[in-house]
Amino acid sequence: MGTRRSVQFGDVITGMLVDGVDGTPYVAATLLVDEQLGVRLEVPYITTSDTAAGETPGEWFETKCPPKNLLLIALEGNISLFDCRYSGHTVRHPAGIAVGKITPADVVLQDRKGDHSDPLEVKELRSDIDGLTEWTGFTAITRHPSVDDENRVKKLDIELRTTDELIWTQGQADMALRTTWSCDSTAEGLTINEGVMLHSTFPAPVPVLTHLEEHRKVASLMTFIFGCPITWRSHSVRDQRFTEKRFSQLIKQNTVKEAARPDPTEKQLRHPLASPSQIGSSGLEAWAASYETWGRFIHPAVSALNSPRTTLENVVVNAAVSMEAAGHLIGEVDGENATYDRRRRKTTATFIYRCLARTGWDWSGICESRVGLARALAKNYNTIKHYGRGDFPDPLETYLVSSTATLVVRLLAIRQAAPDATSEFDSGRHFPAYGRLVEDFKNNGLFIKCDGLFAVSS
Repeated sequence: MGTRRSVQFGDVITGMLVDGVDGTPYVAATLLVDEQLGVRLEVPYITTSDTAAGETPGEWFETKCPPKNLLLIALEGNISLFDCRYSGHTVRHPAGIAVGKITPADVVLQDRKGDHSDPLEVKELRSDIDGLTEWTGFTAITRHPSVDDENRVKKLDIELRTTDELIWTQGQADMALRTTWSCDSTAEGLTINEGVMLHSTFPAPVPVLTHLEEHRKVASLMTFIFGCPITWRSHSVRDQRFTEKRFSQLIKQNTVKEAARPDPTEKQLRHPLASPSQIGSSGLEAWAASYETWGRFIHPAVSALNSPRTTLENVVVNAAVSMEAAGHLIGEVDGENATYDRRRRKTTATFIYRCLARTGWDWSGICESRVGLARALAKNYNTIKHYGRGDFPDPLETYLVSSTATLVVRLLAIRQAAPDATSEFDSGRHFPAYGRLVEDFKNNGLFIKCDGLFAVSS
């Protein structure tokens, strides 16, 4: 029997199911991997059969209770299916031919030693996440050219090694960004694949979701760093209970469909808002340590940034919700009293002002004052949110507000991870993201006044 290394969208794998119960006959089944449905197991059976071979799957679907864990024995290798749930069945009458559907929460391309019914727990998990290679700049390839007297290359030796890495701790997990590589031999030649993956290792095996909770913290930070949709592309696991010591592909039902999303463009990944040297291991640890406390800030903003087809109004609302949460966490700052209402109460503009202050940036390229900018962002948000405010704001103003609010929440996230970033980061003047924002305002001939209203720029 061969060893299946990976499964792709569109694959259809046929094999025999094992439920781990002694004496139960094998059952034919087909595993399908779909961009919309994720992973689905289809099991044909006959409802009218009195034979033992027909009774087992029939009972699974009539009671809507398939075995929790199953093993699919296929020609290219065994596939373990964990936490399976009933997903429907269809019966053709009067022939009694039926097809039942099962959705596994986790699929591992390997079989496992020990009790068949045990839940999936692993010691190590790694994830391929957009932007990690571009952000770290790590590579597994070293080239060693040999040249002649005229400096012409006569031989090129390529060395592949997993050397570059960034290591830190998140709770009980040891985390690392580490280079990975592989070689594929085809009729056309040898293809070298390299990249950077996020690794987590726990002292003892834990559920996959426990690993992914730690991975999601890093993925969220990457979303803020690049300001574009960042998603999972693949997972793999390693644990002593699996029969091979290598990493094996894991298909996670609640993340597999994300892998079908378009890749970020080279342009989107060209200018990260902060570098690994600015954040470092200490910044990654600080970000993870504050993740729960800052969750009400993080989740709305990440949701907007990760949605490729969201409207500008939704971006404004999500960013403002995040800034309101962040403003409460930041607390009072100098100068915020100018944003209070007539009764000296804090307003939406107050919390946004605190966020602008926390960024440390000079926003004078787009506004007369920080107070005016806070008022403009708050006014646009409240007009979108509240029915009684009349028509929606001018679309051009909403576009500029959404661009500004997006940059503010990204900066806040970086500040949370790296409060002691360099003085160059403090100015904001040399950052392409700020330059593009100022250019947008100039190209549209607009400027924000101290009262929070948009005016024609001089």
